[in-house]
Amino acid sequence: MFALLADGGVWGVPRSGVLWRKEDGKLVLDELMPWMPEMEGTITREQLKKQQDREIRACRIHFEAAGVTVVVP
Repeated sequence: MFALLADGGVWGVPRSGVLWRKEDGKLVLDELMPWMPEMEGTITREQLKKQQDREIRACRIHFEAAGVTVVVP
């Protein structure tokens, strides 16, 4: 996945709304999809936050295992 991204390219994880950007050979957390009132009844604000936190941890573990530096500002 990382090799397919151009420098400055963005990759999103649809299930959690986590967006990553490739920058100078690193994977940088770019943006998180915000919770919206329309999501009520499907996922709470707290559940979305937990899901996004887990996604960030999982991406960090797997990309760093592949030798890619992951930056989460």
